[in-house]
Amino acid sequence: MTTTDRERTVRAIRWILILLSVVSGTLVAGPAQAAPAAVRVMTFNLCGNVCRHGEVAGTAAHAAYQIRSRRVDVAFLQEVCYSQFLGVRSRLRKHGYTATFARTTGGGRCDDDDRRHGRGFGLAIVAKGKLTGRVARFLPSPASAGPEPRALLGATVTVHRRRVFVATTHTAPGGPNLDAQLAAVHRYLAPIAAGRRVLFGGDLNMLPHRPGLDVYFSAASPGGRGVFRDADGGRFTPACRCGRPTFRTVPRKIDYLFGNERFFRPRSAAIAGTGFSDHRVYVGDFVMLGG
Repeated sequence: MTTTDRERTVRAIRWILILLSVVSGTLVAGPAQAAPAAVRVMTFNLCGNVCRHGEVAGTAAHAAYQIRSRRVDVAFLQEVCYSQFLGVRSRLRKHGYTATFARTTGGGRCDDDDRRHGRGFGLAIVAKGKLTGRVARFLPSPASAGPEPRALLGATVTVHRRRVFVATTHTAPGGPNLDAQLAAVHRYLAPIAAGRRVLFGGDLNMLPHRPGLDVYFSAASPGGRGVFRDADGGRFTPACRCGRPTFRTVPRKIDYLFGNERFFRPRSAAIAGTGFSDHRVYVGDFVMLGG
């Protein structure tokens, strides 16, 4: 064998050894790590009694369309008539969604549906999967001169094989009732969020830079010190904790989608005007952290 032949043989053996090492590494390597699961959440104040005058078919069909077409895992609805809620639930049931409702007051224009709820008006949660452990709690109203009752509605749902506590509210439009209600919601949610996955959203009737929301926003948001991050967190800066305008009449952000920072990281957020309400649809994606 000539020197050239030997060199060619050595190079061939080296290539064979390299290929074997690659194949061997492929065979013994563990399974590829799956990307962190993401959950899509939506909140929408339907304005179902005032803006929609209690109309059922179109309002329910539109809300159901928004939830299904956007492939939402959990949806929070406020200012929804009970009759509208029934329409949303019936349209989504065959697609694997369940729903729960909390009556906070009577909507003067809502349909008088049944003896239990009558012209019921309030909050709803719609989720892909089964909702369990429903909780409904009325919130304080220290300035009691005829205020509309406000409540927190919560339940547990399994999302991507992980149990998540989900909750929604629609707090008072201002004054001492708003401050008291936001504080009461936080007192209830914070201990749960310390050890469990929590997604919380709704119409909080407060601008994001106001001090009353500091206890919600985590340190990841400028000026915050709470345990939650809003889906819109990427838009908050030291100069402006303002976010996307979710209210249409006077554009401003008063609707929120919070995930507790220990278990959720905001990935994206979007708003969409629909013409059905004085609020925009607000949708957020959260990456689900932890085992």
